[in-house]
Amino acid sequence: MLKTYVIWWHSKFIDEIDMQTTRIAEIVDKTNKTLESLKKLQKLEAAGKIRVKPTGSLNPIYLEVLDSSVESEVRKNPLVEILSK
Repeated sequence: MLKTYVIWWHSKFIDEIDMQTTRIAEIVDKTNKTLESLKKLQKLEAAGKIRVKPTGSLNPIYLEVLDSSVESEVRKNPLVEILSK
């Protein structure tokens, strides 16, 4: 089964903020958590272990795992979802 790794950017960054009780502090907290997870992926990308597949869209962002040794790390990242084909 072929796995496709994606980040549903809008869902992970915007939709998970509670719109009923939104405060700036909650937005900052959610943004910081999102950035922490993105930075982990950024390090893998900088090391040449993953890359973003060019699609012309940010929703979703498709990730390609270039080094299978980091696949479990990508899979565990809270921003990443797996689409099975």
